[in-house]
Amino acid sequence: MRKLLLSALMVSPVLMQQAAAQNRSISGRVTDSATGQGLPGVTVLVKGTTVGASTNADGSYSLNVPATATTLSFSFIGYATIDKPIGDASSINADLSASARDLGEVVVTGLGTSVARANLANNVATISGAELIGRTRPSTVDGAMYGKLSGAVISQNSGAPGGGFSVQLRGPSSINGSSEPLYIVDGVYANNNSYDSGRAAGPFSNAGGGRQDGATNRLSDLNPDDIENIEVLKGSSAAAIYGQRANAGVIIITTKKGKIGQTKISVRQDFGVTTILRKFGKSDFTDAKIDQVFGGDADEKAALAAANASGKIYDYEDELFGNTGFLSNTSVNVSGGGERVRFFVSGSRTDEGAIQKKLGFQRNSVRANVSTDITKNWDFSLNSNYVNSSNQRGFSNNANTDATVPYLVAVTPSYADLFPVNGVYPRNPYAGENPLALRDRGINNEKTNRFLQSFTSNLYFFRNDNSTLRLAASGGVDFALTDAELYLPEDLQSQSGLANPGASRYSKNKQLNTNLQALLIHTLQVSKLGFTTSLGTTRFSQDLNVDFVQGEGLQPKLKNPARANRQTLSQAFQSSVDLGYSAQEEINFNDQIVGTVGLRADQSNLNADPSKLYFFPHASLALNVANFDFWPAKDQVNQFKLRAAYGETGGVPQFGSYFTPLNSVVIDTRLGLRNSTTIGNDRVSPERAAELEGGVDLAFLNNKLTLEATVYRKKVTDLLFTYTLAPSTGVLNVSAFPVGDLVNKGIELGLGVLAVDQPNFRYHQQTQFWFNRSEVTRLIVPTQSAGPGFASLYGQNFLKLGESPTRWFGNPLVDGIPTAYQESQPKYQVTFANDFTFLKKIDFSFLIHVKQGGYNSTLTQNAYDQGGTSPDYSDPYTYTDEDGNVVNSTLGYERFNGPLSGQSSNYIQDASYMKLREVSLYYTFSKDQLGATLGKSVQRIKVGVSGNNLLVVTPYKGGFDPEVSNFGSRPVGGNQDLYSFPSARRMFLHLNFDF
Repeated sequence: MRKLLLSALMVSPVLMQQAAAQNRSISGRVTDSATGQGLPGVTVLVKGTTVGASTNADGSYSLNVPATATTLSFSFIGYATIDKPIGDASSINADLSASARDLGEVVVTGLGTSVARANLANNVATISGAELIGRTRPSTVDGAMYGKLSGAVISQNSGAPGGGFSVQLRGPSSINGSSEPLYIVDGVYANNNSYDSGRAAGPFSNAGGGRQDGATNRLSDLNPDDIENIEVLKGSSAAAIYGQRANAGVIIITTKKGKIGQTKISVRQDFGVTTILRKFGKSDFTDAKIDQVFGGDADEKAALAAANASGKIYDYEDELFGNTGFLSNTSVNVSGGGERVRFFVSGSRTDEGAIQKKLGFQRNSVRANVSTDITKNWDFSLNSNYVNSSNQRGFSNNANTDATVPYLVAVTPSYADLFPVNGVYPRNPYAGENPLALRDRGINNEKTNRFLQSFTSNLYFFRNDNSTLRLAASGGVDFALTDAELYLPEDLQSQSGLANPGASRYSKNKQLNTNLQALLIHTLQVSKLGFTTSLGTTRFSQDLNVDFVQGEGLQPKLKNPARANRQTLSQAFQSSVDLGYSAQEEINFNDQIVGTVGLRADQSNLNADPSKLYFFPHASLALNVANFDFWPAKDQVNQFKLRAAYGETGGVPQFGSYFTPLNSVVIDTRLGLRNSTTIGNDRVSPERAAELEGGVDLAFLNNKLTLEATVYRKKVTDLLFTYTLAPSTGVLNVSAFPVGDLVNKGIELGLGVLAVDQPNFRYHQQTQFWFNRSEVTRLIVPTQSAGPGFASLYGQNFLKLGESPTRWFGNPLVDGIPTAYQESQPKYQVTFANDFTFLKKIDFSFLIHVKQGGYNSTLTQNAYDQGGTSPDYSDPYTYTDEDGNVVNSTLGYERFNGPLSGQSSNYIQDASYMKLREVSLYYTFSKDQLGATLGKSVQRIKVGVSGNNLLVVTPYKGGFDPEVSNFGSRPVGGNQDLYSFPSARRMFLHLNFDF
């Protein structure tokens, strides 16, 4: 024993020296090749191992590498990954160039797995944080995605502050319900519902129905500056792993995390203004026009003469929408960490005015993301976000009398004097309300308190060079409490004539989303074959509590509905639970052939049988031809990938589709229940979508030129729709009945060109082109209206075999059949993003978005013709009447009263456009330029100016903006312009400080 101990003591120094010799330290700095500035957060990895580090605030790094290491790999989002040989060097620097497409970028492809973009078999769009808000400052996340996402139709439901956008990916995936994709924020199934405030019904409007009042959506609660990147699973082939909630696609939002290195503090301050983007325009009155509009009324002519004499001719469009709103965004974040704990903490304040006085949007947000390595085999992270937001939205959209400001502007002549005298607003003799009084005294406000909390955990049971096994668990909570207030004082003109004048409504919407998932993930490397196996389960629950109290007949100057003459109370509860089970296998042969196959099984209490499992398979294959040894042109063509994918997803029925509702009734003052004329479907099950996608990806000259081409065919089966029954059954229809199938087909192209990459000048251009075509391929019910249209005159959508459900139909009727007009979906869309860097200090960029085709149905045009205020009202129009007489008239009069008035072509209008989405110019002061004083603490200062939504060129004459959509949240029946709030342009001054 003594000899053994002595031998061990003698050998130990030798072993220690050998162990020390096996590892050595390498350090260096990573910079942007265009600017020369250090890049923080770059991943430096010893190729073929898990040994790595991240660069600190100035781009420096240091790590210990094994003696057998040969190559360092440097990767960063938005930049081309490069490899550097180690050799005998102790210091290795790297210059990264921004890439049209980073093939080393990691893309999420499963619930707990990911893959390098070079091996991806689907067209998954990625938008980095720099792309999202690097040029300018959109107010909301969905607004920031405008023009950056191929395969999407993004509609602005209202130009009022605080959002109201809708996103539709690869065409409609349903007829009823919503077109919105599933949003995942840091693993949380996020709430993106828009709540009906009651603005479009009851005493606040004579136009009934919800989902038409330009409601906000909850995505506006997220601070765009907190986002690291967005991944968009556009079709069922990519989104199948999310099962029955993924028919409309999935958008995965990942927020920023702390990185190893020196603590970094960033302060961002934006100041800006907002003005109306495009006016509808107006025309003033003459005696001849009064003869047409008011039948030659002498009093109107006298009023016009008096107004001309006193100079009191008003532009009410400018008065109501000509305000210059002030914009302010303040954001502070602190990030950093060591080997064990990393953190990202941010706070932000957004305060935005509007083009109409007394309106605006405010958002206060606090975020804390913390990641820790509890042990070398267990990492854990927490992501917390609290948001307090407020919207003052005013009165627009979906009311053709009394309580809609754009309608009142349209029907009020310019010689009417509606301004208050001693605080008293005169009555408007041309409509049911004074728009100035409605603006100044009506209230339509919404406040939200929201908390998002998520966690992720990876527990490794073992891991070595060839194999790992881990338990990946994640989950989260999204709780939103939204309070809405509507108020119209009792002495408003529109209220004073009612039996119970004055109305107020207080709504409270509480929604709680929870989700939890756990997966076992095993990886195995056998020679050139890599296997990734995952098995797991998920649970998602959603609870919604909606209630309101409404009062009509208010006491003077009291908004309390409890003191009103008539009260209405309502409360509704919804609760749903989904359970899912998933399995997936990915096989990678030497990054040359990558195949994936998987299955998702889901059940939900929204289906008729809550215990029944519905299965959603998926499979994909990527063939990296350029990675094979026989490929002769690796230097010139560094990617040539063929890919194909298939997947199925579902769309759960709406809440309560299984049940037949009972309606309340009062008979002899006694409350009772009676049967509904709509019955439930006791066999209701999810809608299903099956998509086949194929494509090719090419990259040339070290990714300086990239091309992506994708074709897809997505078939949606068992579309749930209201099925009309024979009168003899005693009821009118059955809800959520599977009536047919729908096919979407499309093409998506992307071209990236790094045209110039010189030390003092760099130019990168990205072009995207896409379109979608839809067709009803099976229908078991007669042709019927498929959307919430406003009569045949203004255009309707139909569920018709062989036709697109988004095509417009209208007058004239031929043998009782409406005339087919154009599509509301665009013929195609294309975007051009251009980025320039001069002298490594000056950054200039602009983004142009073109939409060709896509027709709107507009009632706004009709209102201006009705009031005689449309800009082209007095344009000459000559026609021959039934008696053969030549009639000389005006265009606006004949559109509203004459032979043109019955033609839908007046109201179904081309909404093509070219928009200048974003423009920016920045100058960056580096640490060296800041000198000895500032340079001690400030790493860089970036100042700039920018604008978004700056310019629109369009043939559209039916409203303020061709992009607006009154029913945008519906999959079919959107693209209706119904007195919507005008869109605005935004211009900013930016100050960014990095410490």
